[in-house]
Amino acid sequence: MRVPSAGATMGSAKKGIQEETMIKTLSTEERVAIARDYLARVFNGRNAERARDFFTPDVVWHGGALGTVTGVDAIVPVLGGFIGALTGIKAEVQDVIASNDLVALRLVVSATQTGNLLGIPPTGRPVKWDAVDIYRVRDDGKISEQWAFEDMAAILSQLGAAKLPWVG
Repeated sequence: MRVPSAGATMGSAKKGIQEETMIKTLSTEERVAIARDYLARVFNGRNAERARDFFTPDVVWHGGALGTVTGVDAIVPVLGGFIGALTGIKAEVQDVIASNDLVALRLVVSATQTGNLLGIPPTGRPVKWDAVDIYRVRDDGKISEQWAFEDMAAILSQLGAAKLPWVG
């Protein structure tokens, strides 16, 4: 325990101890940088295992139609299956919105389906879709929650797994 110096008051000693134990609050720009780095290293880098460097152990991933998955050990294989089925996958950031601990990235994703994706055998077809990912970035720099919104209709249509009435 830290002992106050002879000239310090008890109030100033307590303040000094509190300052030493406080976690720095990340700026909005730092949170955005973490989300962009995750996207670059894990998704575009085709390395699902790197997600462990970014996620908390108890992270919650909300995958929309794909369901909710809890825990980094459960999420990494899901990411690996998705990334592994899509050769040359690239997510390009179109817009960023950030507030408090949330960072939203609007993306355009492109790839070629060369592996089993959502039960669809490899087609070799190129696919391109819009996505929005929202990340909750804690002050320790870890992602504790993610919402992934993928345009599943566009993906399924382009892979020949769904016929959309508005597509010619």
